[in-house]
Amino acid sequence: MSNKILTTDGWEKRIQDKLGVDPVYLPNEAINQPDIITVAEANIIAQLPDYSILEDNARVYLEAAVVSECSRLICPSLPARLPAKENGPHESHELSVDWTKKQKDFEVERDEYIGKVIELAFPEKLTSSLIHFTITKPRRW
Repeated sequence: MSNKILTTDGWEKRIQDKLGVDPVYLPNEAINQPDIITVAEANIIAQLPDYSILEDNARVYLEAAVVSECSRLICPSLPARLPAKENGPHESHELSVDWTKKQKDFEVERDEYIGKVIELAFPEKLTSSLIHFTITKPRRW
């Protein structure tokens, strides 16, 4: 199945860069799995069903939302993919990243991007979903 949102060549590099992971540890084939890219795009499309009409900055935020969603979906597998310790000829150090926290950060980032898409492309959705309150004075009969 071909991608619906991330369609340019080399889109996998965007996800590797977002996660800060070398392609040796996170190959393109792993990102191209249907349970990563296809699910990520489906999750975003479920929230933005009119995604195909987006242009300019709204399209940029849409793609960024998919990159963040892919990164979020990949986070649980990274502790098993990455070495826990790195050794060099003169030093050794532990590699510690809290991937659960990173996953939550990507979720927040994804939601911010979706909010920007809605703000730019569908401003009527913002005003129609807000609850309006008015202040009234009590009446005495």
